[in-house]
Amino acid sequence: MYKTIKFSLICLLALVTTVATGQKKVYSPFARYGIGNLEQVGTFRTRAMGGISSGIRSNITLNYPTPASYSSIDTASFIFDFGLDYGVTRLRQDDVTYYSQDMSFSHLVMGFPIMKGWGVAVGIMPFSNGAYDIGFESEGDDITGPVYEHHIGSGGYQKVILGTGFTPVKYFSAGVNMFLIFGDVTRINDFSFTTDNNYFNTRKQSSSALNGFGYDASVQFMIPLARSRFINAGLTYTPGYNLRTDNDDILFRYSNIQTNYLAFDTLYSNTLRTTSNMPHSIRGGFTIGKNDKFTAGADIVYTKWSKAVLPGTYGTYDDALSFHAGAEYIPDKYSNYNFFDRIEYRIGCRYGESYALYVGDNVKEYGITFGAGIPMRRSRSRFSLVVDLSKRGGQDTGIPEETRLTVGISLNLFDYWFLKRQYE
Repeated sequence: MYKTIKFSLICLLALVTTVATGQKKVYSPFARYGIGNLEQVGTFRTRAMGGISSGIRSNITLNYPTPASYSSIDTASFIFDFGLDYGVTRLRQDDVTYYSQDMSFSHLVMGFPIMKGWGVAVGIMPFSNGAYDIGFESEGDDITGPVYEHHIGSGGYQKVILGTGFTPVKYFSAGVNMFLIFGDVTRINDFSFTTDNNYFNTRKQSSSALNGFGYDASVQFMIPLARSRFINAGLTYTPGYNLRTDNDDILFRYSNIQTNYLAFDTLYSNTLRTTSNMPHSIRGGFTIGKNDKFTAGADIVYTKWSKAVLPGTYGTYDDALSFHAGAEYIPDKYSNYNFFDRIEYRIGCRYGESYALYVGDNVKEYGITFGAGIPMRRSRSRFSLVVDLSKRGGQDTGIPEETRLTVGISLNLFDYWFLKRQYE
């Protein structure tokens, strides 16, 4: 057990450092709007099942999007789950194709029980990604000639959670996550005259830093059936919350003759301290299955983005709806003869709508997921793998077609507290 705790603390330090200093560099034109591209939520077990969460309960894995599930953590146990993912994105519009790729931190979550039927979890994970790189040439006019526009975004926002879930009565659980959102996104907009160095180019640079608290409240209902079968249903509500917002804007002009982008003349500079209003959200769903054999379920998520107020950002916001479905199958969890029978096989799909309109249109996203849970020898710990293939936009709509492949691996460590081994 002590080796597990020591290793977990080392991983915690390393990954928190990664979160604090690293940013995703998978560029997407959709990240220019609002607070960027929202990250997929959940550990790799639930993400491989299409992102379902509401009905998921487990005593050896964590399900942080639904804090009511923390009550299922085994007494005297300790769970540590962290993951990394590698993403490749292809953008295509007309006859132009562009690729970008990056490996990044996915999540770090720890959970442990207070007593039977009462668990606690803490974690950190990305919330949104603001990386994009867009360049194109416009015609300009007869005097200035063509103008090259270059729009660059970097940074993102992180999320820290502290939650608890408990079972006050049999077959019912309630839980809450308190969370902190923090981080900043920088946007640079360059307008350059490429054919004549006698004109001054213009750059607008803005930075938006957000920080603030919110919470998720959830409930789960568990219905045990005959022959180890079950039905679980859950509901999670996130009320709207406010984020302190610091917007810094500067506008300056510079000459192409210069060897760097030092401002020739500052035209405008302003710092605005204000508040962003984030929307409320509701998630509901269910799972059915047989213990240690089969689980299948579906979720629906609705977020009232039309009520969001995000000073200093681009875009018009609309309500977003998403659907998630998935399943997990274990041939024989306790097989002593065939390793592949003990593997947890997962599959899922999802459909979602963007919260920010792209040139006035709502962008639809479709995704399929696959994954596996690979148990370790003589342990309840496991490796989890996920493959997520998604597509949004498309040539027929006039919106860029974005295809993304994400491959992730996580280590789910499970150990018991205060239990001494009788045999080695």
